[in-house]
Amino acid sequence: MIGAATGFAGLSSMAAAQPVDPANLLLALMELEKGSWQYVKEKNITGMQNYLADDALLIFGDGSRFTKAEFLKAMPDFRFDSITVDPRAEIKMLRPDVATLLYRVTYASSFKNAKAVTMKALSASTYVRRGSKWWSVLYQETPTP
Repeated sequence: MIGAATGFAGLSSMAAAQPVDPANLLLALMELEKGSWQYVKEKNITGMQNYLADDALLIFGDGSRFTKAEFLKAMPDFRFDSITVDPRAEIKMLRPDVATLLYRVTYASSFKNAKAVTMKALSASTYVRRGSKWWSVLYQETPTP
């Protein structure tokens, strides 16, 4: 989240480099991932538009499912009270232009001024490089105890 702008700049130049170094890509994609949480917290719809691929799908731990358009429409009604991203993330390179981040997150959030609910989840976030840019195409949470 914080530093997402620098993550975008560094990621563009990294995308052009071949082959992809998984350790560096993990750091760069985690910056984008944290940036996306910040976009939601700040209700930064433009930031999310430039983060999510047009064919993106988001599935949250409560079972809610959103396309990019649906999520952008819902963002103004979404509120974060707190968020903690575990720094021990992993990356799975499916192809040189497809990578999935795996990490744990805990957040308290509410929708439409409801009481905040805390979610602890294992998150899987898949990115695809299209041209010189990495796009978020699939985000899915699995609730954890």
